[in-house]
Amino acid sequence: MSIGDMEAELQEFNLNQNGKPAYKETMSVSKKILLVDDNPQYRAAVSRNLSMAGFDTVEAEDSDEAMEKVGTERPNVVITDLDMRTHDEGLHLIRDLKHRYPALPVILISAVGTFDEGALARQYGAMYVLSKSRIEQGIEALYERLQRCCKHQEEIHQLRHKLEEGNGQDQLEGVRNRLQQLLADQELDTGLKSEVFELLGMIEENRPEENNTSTVDLSAGRAKMTELFPELDKVDTETQRMLALAIQMEGSEAEGGLSVSRNICFSYAFAVENEVKLRLGKRVSKLLTQSDTKKLLNAIYDERIDNLDIFFNQYLIRTTQQFSLDLNSDITRQILERMIMHGPKYKPDGLKALGVIIFCFARNYDLRTARGPIKVKHPLGLKGLEDRDLMDFASKLIRLQHLRNPFIHPEFSEREKTTSIRQTAIECLQHAVKIV
Repeated sequence: MSIGDMEAELQEFNLNQNGKPAYKETMSVSKKILLVDDNPQYRAAVSRNLSMAGFDTVEAEDSDEAMEKVGTERPNVVITDLDMRTHDEGLHLIRDLKHRYPALPVILISAVGTFDEGALARQYGAMYVLSKSRIEQGIEALYERLQRCCKHQEEIHQLRHKLEEGNGQDQLEGVRNRLQQLLADQELDTGLKSEVFELLGMIEENRPEENNTSTVDLSAGRAKMTELFPELDKVDTETQRMLALAIQMEGSEAEGGLSVSRNICFSYAFAVENEVKLRLGKRVSKLLTQSDTKKLLNAIYDERIDNLDIFFNQYLIRTTQQFSLDLNSDITRQILERMIMHGPKYKPDGLKALGVIIFCFARNYDLRTARGPIKVKHPLGLKGLEDRDLMDFASKLIRLQHLRNPFIHPEFSEREKTTSIRQTAIECLQHAVKIV
């Protein structure tokens, strides 16, 4: 099929009998699509038709430019070709995107892909695979998926905002019920399910009545945990209880199924979050009231482009690659945005937030930004850990939240995931007990 033929088919299919765009909608939600293809004629043809269908389009000719555009343009969805500079460049792009932006939906459209390559694209996290030779038959389904995906993103954003507002138990339960409905929605992209699961985790971890283990005999779990984590008596009583409960529940995981595995994962994550928040104490609140912190935030987050400072983003990418950290630009941007939005009222809302705060504000490092060079001198004021240990601590906190989320690492079995979560939780706590 020639580019001209493909453009003609797209143009014809996208118009209804009145000659108007068939899928044009008036929506307040963002609908920005990044189109990645090395053929400029094809990009132009698809971009025009996406525009007629009501989407904003951004173009990139290869994976390198695509990664840059994702960081600066923040698209809702990425559509990529497979065969660009190399035969499987699109697959590598999907893998890299899902590593750095796990909640970003990605679609593969290819003229040469095989069944195996399509299956691998899905394994890497692509939500949809479409052959260019079947574009006429598949374009309607593609538009519907794009529309639905953008609407889901907007709703999840609104639910997160309601959750952060915290306006009473009724609103909290309403958010919780809607999140559970979304989680059960078969049409919801796996990456977006990760965000939904994260929000549900925030709600569950803040329901103390469900985490009360004071009436349970946890002596067996306490003894086993002490063998694995000799510093158990150095952590908070609630942390001890949640750890003992988690490892005690592991004995019934095989019979209890997924619900028990889920409770184990939440217990380990809650134990670590409880301990780290106690160890940080009032330091985060104090950090956010300091004038130097506001200057630093304005340096590493550029509100003019509503994104990370370009030089800080480069530093972040280099550092995470050099030290193999479970941290990425998207996570960091989200947390810094909330810190700036809420100011001194900001409260770390999960393990990811704690990890980003430690990485950005608990170390000494030199940094070049668009506003000039700056020296970051450990504004959070933690003592007891070297800078390299603090980076590892931040990375493991984020990894723990990822491991707890079944949509981030679906390749792990539940049993493997429980073991990984327990080990990562212990490693986090080993760092935490050194903080003074």
